[in-house]
Amino acid sequence: MTMGYLLGIDAGSTNYKAIACDAAGQFLASARRTANTKYHENGWAETSPEQLWEGVAACIADVAAQLPGETCDGIAVASTGEDVLLDGDAQSVHPAIRWFDTRTEAIASAWEPFGREYVYQITGINPNPVASITKMQWIKRYVPEAWERARLWIPIAGFLSLKLTGQARAPWTNACRTMAFDLRQRDWSEEILAEAGIDRSMLAEPIRPGAQIGSLTAAAAAVTGLKEGTPVFAGGVDYACGTFATGIIRPGQMLDSTGTSEQLLAILDAPESSTACMEKNFTSVAYVVNDAYYIMGMIVASGGIFEWFKNTFACKSFDQLVEEAACEPIGARGCMMLPYFSGRHTMGSDPAARGAFLGLTRGTTRGAFVRAILEGLCYEMYSIVEAMQELSGQHVESIYTIGGAAKSAFWMQMKADVTGIPVRSKNVPEAAALGAAMLAGLGAGIYTSPEDAVARVQFDEHRYAPDAERHGRYMELYETLNRLIYPALREFNAAVTHDQGTNEVK
Repeated sequence: MTMGYLLGIDAGSTNYKAIACDAAGQFLASARRTANTKYHENGWAETSPEQLWEGVAACIADVAAQLPGETCDGIAVASTGEDVLLDGDAQSVHPAIRWFDTRTEAIASAWEPFGREYVYQITGINPNPVASITKMQWIKRYVPEAWERARLWIPIAGFLSLKLTGQARAPWTNACRTMAFDLRQRDWSEEILAEAGIDRSMLAEPIRPGAQIGSLTAAAAAVTGLKEGTPVFAGGVDYACGTFATGIIRPGQMLDSTGTSEQLLAILDAPESSTACMEKNFTSVAYVVNDAYYIMGMIVASGGIFEWFKNTFACKSFDQLVEEAACEPIGARGCMMLPYFSGRHTMGSDPAARGAFLGLTRGTTRGAFVRAILEGLCYEMYSIVEAMQELSGQHVESIYTIGGAAKSAFWMQMKADVTGIPVRSKNVPEAAALGAAMLAGLGAGIYTSPEDAVARVQFDEHRYAPDAERHGRYMELYETLNRLIYPALREFNAAVTHDQGTNEVK
């Protein structure tokens, strides 16, 4: 008797990955290919949809070859937030513009007269160059010959499912990244499309994550090595799929993913679209299960600051530097760090914001610097968590941490002590691809519900309970010192940014 497996795809900006797992989330096979992102001298970044498909198809074929004779019970795709423009033969008419390509800043700003607050209430995001509708507007304006040939605008996850099944559908969470998706109607916004001058007939129909898109065609089966007729289900945006794989499915649970940057995501029953939420630049859009929503904030430079410090000054390992930080008292002997090394995103967008170390003396040690970095990041995390709770009215009962930082017990305990909330660090391998596989399992009936999926896909976790005395000390420092730093430096940072932009004499 053959054993069935679930197949999850993660089409990322750096790598394409495919994993096969059983119903308990145990990996049976995996494969990866390097993403084909092309970087231009002017800072633009693009990818070829056809090469993307070739890379993903090769990953699927590798996995299928590792499991000969076994049956795939379902496939789903997680991807980054970019979209693809196709002609009537499903061939791309222009490279997909990567989400971090900011060539569309002026187009995003041009949405202001339409009403930033109105856009936010409909879509859950502020007009910004990451929104893929601005990429579509850019192509329409500057590459009209490509636009004239275009017949379909579809998210990358939907494009890959189209190549697998011949059916064009847009998973809800990917559709949210367009800034053209009405959150409450769970359909395209006629008003926003009309303002952009884009016909609704160009957009793929939205679909609930986990719902079946179609079945593997004979052509796709020949390329991937899977059986024709294998069911393909809707996936979602990579970080939302990764959150599902971590076990987060209900209000009160929060994800803290800390790598180079840090994302904080909490589940909601309804989108949070207040003016205050918009002003603090939170995203609040559709989630992948239970027809729920989420609110998300970000620290743009998090682990990246630690990496910068290690490479620039220390030449020590992460573990050695953390050991030195652990020898310093709370407050790092007066040394404090502001973490806006790549600008400020959440709590009020401020691209001119900069990082800073304050309170230095000749007695400041390397360990104090490192402790100040960790404490500064934890204070920023605390401010975002508090704002999320206040804006949503939801109490966060536990924070699940994933990413490189989750390996540091000292940092995890500090997160718990500063926030006053229990922290659970989980080692979830290939979370985005695994979350996609779990969505396929939901669609295929392998799991009876998201709750059943989470109960059956378990990973080891370490729990860190907050210490009341340490939390009190951190709050004292936060209120009397830390939260005053950003307002005190705001005008200085704006002036420095202006000076750097106008004076380049060396």
